[in-house]
This record gives sequence, C-alpha cells and structure tokens, in this order.
Amino acid sequence: MATCQIPWTEGPLVLEIPDQQLQARIQAPALPKLGEPCELVQRALEQPIGGAPLKEALRPGDQVALLVTDTMDRLMGPPHNIGPFLLDQFNSAGVPDSHVTVIHAAGMHGHAGAAGRLGEEWLRRVRYVEHHPGREEDLKFVGTTKIGTPVWVNKELAEADFALGVGGCSPSLFGFHGGAGIVLPGAAGRDTIRHNHAYVLMERSIAGWGPGNPQREDVQDAGDLAGFDLKIDFTANTVFAGYHREQWPVAVKYCQQHMTLVEPGDIYILGIGASPNLGSLYMHIEAAQQATREGGIVIALISAHQQPDPSGWSEARALQQTLDSTDAWMEDSGDQVSSGEAHQLDLVARFRLMQCSLPRLAQILSRREGEARSTCMAWSHRRAIERRRTFLVSELDPELALAYGFAQGFGSFAEAFAQARSELGTQARVILNAPVGGFPLLGQNRAG
Repeated sequence: MATCQIPWTEGPLVLEIPDQQLQARIQAPALPKLGEPCELVQRALEQPIGGAPLKEALRPGDQVALLVTDTMDRLMGPPHNIGPFLLDQFNSAGVPDSHVTVIHAAGMHGHAGAAGRLGEEWLRRVRYVEHHPGREEDLKFVGTTKIGTPVWVNKELAEADFALGVGGCSPSLFGFHGGAGIVLPGAAGRDTIRHNHAYVLMERSIAGWGPGNPQREDVQDAGDLAGFDLKIDFTANTVFAGYHREQWPVAVKYCQQHMTLVEPGDIYILGIGASPNLGSLYMHIEAAQQATREGGIVIALISAHQQPDPSGWSEARALQQTLDSTDAWMEDSGDQVSSGEAHQLDLVARFRLMQCSLPRLAQILSRREGEARSTCMAWSHRRAIERRRTFLVSELDPELALAYGFAQGFGSFAEAFAQARSELGTQARVILNAPVGGFPLLGQNRAG
C-alpha cells in the first residue's frame, strides 16, 4: 500500500493507495545548487542565447529600461545585489546611471513593498517607476500583434534605446512565465492585457503549454513591438539570458526536464491539504484536469476551512469588485499598503463568479466585463472542474461544492476514493500529487 500524509486542520490526513493502482507520483525534484544568483546571471550574460553579450549590445549613452518582475524583485538588492551588478555592466559600456530607468513591471499585481524588496540604496542611483496599466498618459501605442492584440506599453520602455528584463520561467495559468511576459502583462496597458488574456477561452487549456501556445506567441509579438532586447530568467536552479524568442524556449525546456512526465491517468489525487479557501486550486486544478483522461476523476483535497461566503453577492457586485480591488492595489506603493481588504473582497468576488455557468463566464471574458485577472481565473478553474468529474474533499458543506462545479463533495478521502473506484474499477490507474510536489508534464505540452 502506498501511503502519504498531507496537512489538515486537525492533524495530518493519511492517504492510502493500493500499490497496483499507483501509476505515477508527482514529486519536486532535488536540484543541486549551481551558484549564487548573481554568479548565475553573470554566466548567462557572458553567453546569451540569440544575441550579443550585454556589453557589446549596449552603446555609449544609450537610454536603458531595466524591467523587473514582482516575483524576482527580491534578488535585485542585498544580499544578492543583481541590481548594482547590472548597473556596473551598464557603466562599463558607457551608460551612466542617469540614463537608466528601472521599471517595476508587475502587470496587474501592484507594487506594495516593491522598492524595499528591490533595495532602495541602488535605486537611488537611477530613475525608478512603478508601472500602472491603467494610467494612459504613461502608455505608448506600439502597434498590433499578428493576431490583432493592440499593444500599449509603458512609455519608458517604448522610448528606451535598450530594454532588459529580469524575471523567472515556471509553469503558469497561461503557459509558462518568462520571456516577453515581463512586457505583456508586466509593462502593458490594461486594454492590451484584457485582449491577450481572453485567449484563455481557447478550447485547449493553455496552462503549462509553452512554445506553440498562441497566447504566448502573442506575448512574444508584443515584446518585439515594444523593442524588448534581452531577458534574464531564473529557471529552476539556473539562469538563461538572451533574446526572448530564442532564450525563453530553452528556459521552458530546461524547466520541463525537471517536471514529472505523465500519461493521463484514470484518477488524479490533488492533495493541497490545510488551506483556508479554494483559491489554492490556482493552476493545480488545470494541471489535474490535463493529467486525467476523459471519463476519469479528479479528487481535490483542500480543507477550505475559512472559505468566504459569496451567497449575498450579486454577479454585478462581483464584477465591479474585481475592478475596484485592482484599482486599489495598483495605488499601493513603497511601504504604504492600503489594499488588504481589497484583496479579500476580490477573493470573494472571484468565488461568486466561479458559481456562474461556463457560458456566462465566456460572455464575461469576451465582453471584457470585470477585471481580466480575476475573471480569467474564475473561468479557467470552473472549466477544469467541469471537464473532469471532480470530487472535492473539504470541510465545506457537500452541497456548496456543487455550486462551484464539483461533481460531489465529501468529508473524507476514504469516501471519495471508494466512490471513484466504484465508478472506474479497482484497477483504475492513479496519479498521486500529495503533498503537492509541483506540476505534471503532459506529452502535448512538452517543448521540442
């Protein structure tokens, strides 16, 4: 018998799977340390993919835009000091600090605490701006992509002589982070983000799909239109740098080499464990759906012991709240954080929208109602839940599980697993991702 434990509200929850049924187990890889972050960046810049080394690419006197994502901003200042290292590289190529603009490129995520994470000492050497997708006076139109996305980006980026970005490559709801994602959505206008994010409506789920993903191809087009020159991506235990169209696929492939390759199973067990609400399904439920054959069953274990109750919310209120919350946290800057309640209200709004039917959610996205960040999640989660019979093991009333699209709600794993075996047979093949060890890799998503 294969056994594992996941955290639960009143102590560990033990899961038991007959050995003969266990097809695969998703586990996080144990990767060796290849160097300190700044060392890895230096090595990557010495041999960039698809472009010249940084010092050769820069010209004396260039105006440089240095973009940094909200996921990697903590690496720019002490103790890793990638920011000062890059400024030294610029200086040695004839670019003074006064010609450098650092852009915190967080898309729709906001900038609370960003300057502190970046490191305020080195930021004093340069001009620092926090990108706001809705501030139209700070945007510049640079054209349309091949599939028709109108592209507005931060003016500082569009008007720079050279643009470099620091971010990371890992699976995302829209495919894989990294590459030109720092431009779209990172430094793009609100209308551009809404248009591009609507491709989540595609019949094929785009979560975990890298090269060849039309949404990501659109992102790369936006990067080129913006004049984005060089990307640095932290990927697993290493760093890749270069021109995003050539660098990003290499980073994705490396990332995938350290994921568990699986064939779709009959039963997928997603053991998230003691998490206060269903927001922790993010990305994991999409991966579970992809890794389960048609006609199979997903068993999601998430305690949801503090799940907000959206029953008193109208759909209209939920849609408006996604807009209001985004506006609130986009105004946060430095150590000033006033949007704590806005994040909680956005969560309630998202759960209310998850209770909408898929046809209605498709209307919401296609009509650009509400804010794309939240409406896309509601659509994507609900579709994944409905595409496979999905059982929810939680502390919620089983009837409430039905409102979110789950086929059934259960109070125990044993009951849910017994039901799945009664439907699919005692030899049904099981993929176990408990405790959650990352994301499975499907053959259809594998980079060539």
